[in-house]
Amino acid sequence: MENKSCTCGSDANKIVMACSGAADVGLISDKVARALKLSGERNMSCLALVGAGIEKSIEGFRTKDLLVIDGCPMACGKKMMEERKIENYKHLVITEQGFKKGESPATDENVKKIFDIAVANY
Repeated sequence: MENKSCTCGSDANKIVMACSGAADVGLISDKVARALKLSGERNMSCLALVGAGIEKSIEGFRTKDLLVIDGCPMACGKKMMEERKIENYKHLVITEQGFKKGESPATDENVKKIFDIAVANY
């Protein structure tokens, strides 16, 4: 079965990539990115493409309006972008929005709060 939700290689301009870490704030990050995609606000692409150094994708990302969502201050997504010298991105960190790692379940309410922040500010 083909996955129609993957935008790898698409010509979409507004893209979101998210930490999908094991912590609750990582799950919030992932769910917010998927909600942004489903709502039509942004297309979603895999942060793993950046981490893996897939050069064709990285070159394409350099011309896009990117939003990277990290769950916690470790900022793994941001570090991947810096490592690959991608500079044209906005950065949203869940723990900078009043959430605490290990104490913030990925409830619909918490996801909506971050989704609303992302739409309004990024």
